[in-house]
Amino acid sequence: MPRHILKSLFLAYIFTLAATAQRSVTYDNRSGLSHWIVSDVLQDRQGFIWLSTWNGLNRFDGYEFRQIKTRPGDGTDIKSEVIRRIMQDGKGNIVCRTESGFFRFDTHNYRLEDVADTTMYDMPPIGKPAPFRDSEGNVWTVERYGVTKTCTAHHPAKIVTGTENVQARAFMRDRKNRWWLATKEDECIRIYDGRNVLAGFLGSDGRLHGEKTPFGHRAYTIVQTRGGDIWAGCKPGALIRMRERADGTFEIRRIRGAELACDIIYHIIEDGAGRLWLATFGGGVVCIPNPEADNPMFISFKINGAESKGCKVRRLLLTRRGNIVCATTNGIVTGRINRSDVRKSVFRRLGRDGKRSGSLCNNATMDVVQDGRGRIFIATENSGIDMTDEEELFGDEPSFAHFNTANSSLTSDACLAMTVKGGGHILVVCTDRVMDFMPYGDSTVTYSRRFWSAACHFSEERPLRLPDGSWLFGQEQGAYIATPHNMDTRGYKPPLLFTELMVSGKQPVTGICTTDTVVLGTDERNFSISFAALDYTDNTDICYRSRLDGSPWSRAGNDRTLTFYDMAPGTHTLTVQSTDRYGRWVDNARRLTIIVTPHWHETLWARMAEWLLFAGMITGVVYTVFYIRNMNRQRRELLVKYMALLDRADGGQSPAEKAEAPALPAELPESDRRFLGLVMRYIEENIGNSDANIDDMAAFAATSRSNLNRKLRSLVGITAAQLLIDARMQRAAQMLGAAAAEDGKPRIAEIAYACGYSDPRYFSRCFRQKYGVTPSEYHGVSGTGR
Repeated sequence: MPRHILKSLFLAYIFTLAATAQRSVTYDNRSGLSHWIVSDVLQDRQGFIWLSTWNGLNRFDGYEFRQIKTRPGDGTDIKSEVIRRIMQDGKGNIVCRTESGFFRFDTHNYRLEDVADTTMYDMPPIGKPAPFRDSEGNVWTVERYGVTKTCTAHHPAKIVTGTENVQARAFMRDRKNRWWLATKEDECIRIYDGRNVLAGFLGSDGRLHGEKTPFGHRAYTIVQTRGGDIWAGCKPGALIRMRERADGTFEIRRIRGAELACDIIYHIIEDGAGRLWLATFGGGVVCIPNPEADNPMFISFKINGAESKGCKVRRLLLTRRGNIVCATTNGIVTGRINRSDVRKSVFRRLGRDGKRSGSLCNNATMDVVQDGRGRIFIATENSGIDMTDEEELFGDEPSFAHFNTANSSLTSDACLAMTVKGGGHILVVCTDRVMDFMPYGDSTVTYSRRFWSAACHFSEERPLRLPDGSWLFGQEQGAYIATPHNMDTRGYKPPLLFTELMVSGKQPVTGICTTDTVVLGTDERNFSISFAALDYTDNTDICYRSRLDGSPWSRAGNDRTLTFYDMAPGTHTLTVQSTDRYGRWVDNARRLTIIVTPHWHETLWARMAEWLLFAGMITGVVYTVFYIRNMNRQRRELLVKYMALLDRADGGQSPAEKAEAPALPAELPESDRRFLGLVMRYIEENIGNSDANIDDMAAFAATSRSNLNRKLRSLVGITAAQLLIDARMQRAAQMLGAAAAEDGKPRIAEIAYACGYSDPRYFSRCFRQKYGVTPSEYHGVSGTGR
């Protein structure tokens, strides 16, 4: 058997051992166990691991140990919690054997119970138990100090044999369905056939070698043109063109040119006209218009808003409309290609603008792709992904939508490379994981470190779909292949359980895992709920997300505790979901109904009473307003009638007017009629008496001064003093009108004396205040009106 085949088989064997290497971890009191002496191990029906110790039972969820102990007043007669052995009965309860007898832990209600009949349990004798194997195949061994768990590490993705510990830097799939793999440290180019079998190493002599043979250059990008030539851009600087001969060897030629200021080539693409575009790491964008020529020419371009010299371009995108988008270390560069004269193509730089929320989120751009809908995605080194469309990008002031860990389902912002997977999905390579991102609907499946390898550091190469449908990924530690089955099919689905309820100031409730409904009291509005996906093999990269009452999912993370403050009363539904150990979401969503008991004033009946009270208050206010308005109207009407009666009693009206003067309302009580009659009589007799006063009026009406005013307000709406003034003003107006009717000159002073005013000037002021005109003006108006 050839030596290289033996070597390959040996490396594959070593890799298989590494992929299935066992790892062990020991748990003792420093890990959270209640005692370092462990006597037995078992797994219950829910999936929890239980360990008996010399200080009670301990439940393990893969993250934390929670102790189960007796408490004063718990109703049990357990004399010792130095547990020697444990077993499960037919109902799944845990039976504990101590030196002083038996007790049982009911796993359905999480209570310790006495055991009356110990003969029903056939428990193994006290002693060191045999190793225990859990449902995942992990082995638990009781040691002198604590317990040791031994598990077998497994990574679904497989390393490409022979690429161990070398960086996978460039991939390419050629027309013959072969795929090329360039590695950095060993400077090799491996070529594989469509069955993923290594065809050989391409040497600098253009031949394929069975043994590992350096190519002589570190290829950073490889591309095949329509004409069949294969180009490789290298670092340190070199641009290589390879042409395959009929015998399967290659003519290899290094292409040089004075116009190529920088020959460190990170990426090469071909446009529709057969021109090659180079992303140089220090010389901007370069075009080769005649790549098949013996001595191709190079065209460099000026970049508006940036120095072309020193511009470091990582990736190129040829858009659907034939434009160029470049990911650089200092923003992105967009280029409108002039189809008639490529030299006249216009390039400009776009960067982050801290004053515009829609600008590029980071200048350190790593990759740029365009999906089937025409959307352009830009990966940044540490700020997630920006999205725009071609028309917007080539506009005057383009705007970008941002996806990052703070506002989307992405689990990492450190994006290195992307490729369009299809179906609206984009594979995003990050520093330590791969994300299958679906921007339309914002969902992400993460393939974490455990999916790939123990040491996981991805390179900047785009994933490549292989002929069999698998995907090829580059890492610092080698190239890895992930099959569609491994990426899309879920294996072990960890059960997700609620592990603890913690209400402020109260004992934690570990039995929350046995129920789907929690009822909280009126004073239990602040609480925390913990949960865990039970994976004892490896739970390092398990992520969780949650939502309350159907709200959007929270950001994925490793936190396993949710804290709620001042929870609103009522019924709420909490839903929690986790990934598997490889970072892929699985169908293990767990729901918990949380009922927060309302205070009496928060109940439906209390709220209905509040609404009824409010409605009653509104009704009362409306009724009061209308009642007051009606009372005021009645008082005004009564006052008008009363003043008319005064006018008639004074003789200031004609017989016809006296006959038509309104009488007091018939519904007015007799006592009120008598009262108003006395007041009216006093006014009639003293209207011309300047010494008339309210006290005399009250005495004449056989009442007190205060009662006189109160009763007049309730009946006619004014006080006694105002009533006397109104009566005198009414008399004065009648006398002025009578004087005008006789064409006589008004005698203001006589009218003032006749109306009870000893000062004609004061009378005039009062008259003007009442009618808005002086007595003389009133007389003139009355005469004109006649």
